[in-house]
Amino acid sequence: MNEQQKNPKVSVVVPILNGGNDLLRLLDRLASQSLASDMEIILVDSGSRDDSLHYARQRQCNIIEIPARAFNHGATRNLGASKAHGEFLFFFTQDALPQRNDYCETMIDSLEANQADAGYARQIPRPEAGPLVRRDVSAWLSGVDERRVVRAGRLDDFCGMTPYDRYARCVFDNVASVIRRAAWKAIPFPHAPYGEDIEWGLRALSNGMTLVYEPDAAVIHSHDRPPDYTWKRTLIDHYRLNELFGLRTVPTRRAAIRGWMSTTRRDWGYLLSHPPYDSTWRRDFINAPRHAWAAAWGQFHGARMAARGEMMRGLRGV
Repeated sequence: MNEQQKNPKVSVVVPILNGGNDLLRLLDRLASQSLASDMEIILVDSGSRDDSLHYARQRQCNIIEIPARAFNHGATRNLGASKAHGEFLFFFTQDALPQRNDYCETMIDSLEANQADAGYARQIPRPEAGPLVRRDVSAWLSGVDERRVVRAGRLDDFCGMTPYDRYARCVFDNVASVIRRAAWKAIPFPHAPYGEDIEWGLRALSNGMTLVYEPDAAVIHSHDRPPDYTWKRTLIDHYRLNELFGLRTVPTRRAAIRGWMSTTRRDWGYLLSHPPYDSTWRRDFINAPRHAWAAAWGQFHGARMAARGEMMRGLRGV
């Protein structure tokens, strides 16, 4: 093993489970990076039964295998990072594809230029994504084209913000992120079953670190999920957002019903003004009320459960 392999500049950590062709495409994109010769790839597998490990061994990745029951969004990423040697730790989900071959280089340059400890990338919807998914991904904080540099401010100022503004300030996204190894060692990810990235952002800023959102580095990533997934994911997200920030976007059942109706009208209006009216469009139009219902009630019940101190149990596959 040569010295560069012992001490790479870049370590890539990816939790995987039955990644299939998505993982294969990610590994190919990583191999084409301008910093590929100065990179190690660490995959933490939690019980794949497809060809994921075969692909990983073909490409000489470092593989850590854990039982499915041991998977935890925070702890599993910490395990991969603990085996890394690079100065910069890159985290991806197995289905996030760097758009360009200078992705890693661009992220590192952004950290250096902005004197930041960590950063996260822009997400671009997949070409086959439905119209509502394309709209939502492009409008979210990790989809816009404006760079944001967030530095730790005064505690009084932070506490005086609205819950949503506190949340927006701390956004950090492990779909595609990078953390200086020294920053990760100082603040590892919390052992959280969900939302480890947003909690890490909060802890990092609270400890004087700087975060950057870098739109010039982008990954292709989106999902067209069924309504039952929208329910589960929204429930979990708003449980965690209430825990961390006291956020409660839908405080009452009446507000949930109003939200469902207004979101359905908004989504239908958007679809009617955005042809072509193909099969994907028709699926979105039919499912729009179902997704709106799932999102409204997920927000209501998730935040209410957290506010009451109820435990989140029995949710899998999110």
